[in-house]
Amino acid sequence: MRFARLSLALAVLAASATTVAAENRCLVKGKMQDQSFELKSCAAALYDNKGATIWFTEKPLPAETLDTFHLNSYADLSGTSMSLSLCPGGNKSVVDPKAATNVAFEVEHAATPMVAQSFLFDPGKTPDLKIEKLSGELKAGGRLVGKMKVSTKLDRGQAYSWDAEFDVTFPAKLAAAGPGCGD
Repeated sequence: MRFARLSLALAVLAASATTVAAENRCLVKGKMQDQSFELKSCAAALYDNKGATIWFTEKPLPAETLDTFHLNSYADLSGTSMSLSLCPGGNKSVVDPKAATNVAFEVEHAATPMVAQSFLFDPGKTPDLKIEKLSGELKAGGRLVGKMKVSTKLDRGQAYSWDAEFDVTFPAKLAAAGPGCGD
């Protein structure tokens, strides 16, 4: 009887440790024109073992919204939020910060919807995006860890800048849609 209780207690502790280890951590601080923002919650989706999408929000997403995001990689931005989609290994399923392509950000601010913007960066060809760190495993249940900085201006001088750090775990199931990263 004592052995059964001990086994059960160890199983519960192991499950708790796994849950804690899989928790997503992120922080995005920045400005959209004159509006500051800070995002501390995030979720990740992976398509075709190549295309990753991370959805940064102020508050954790409701379970139903999160399930839909995991299925289709689409971040329905509302409030203050940001979506990052990229091919972390170019057209390969191995993370390589030097090969990363199609880095797209969409940003929206709750206080001023007019500052919402979409950006597409080609790493290595623009000084507006710096990938400081990018590593992980592009597979169901894998992790993606990164740090990126953006500082850019639009044609009329509107400034956008942010620092984004993330350590996310992909769901156990791949999304049915997402960023296309080639063959």
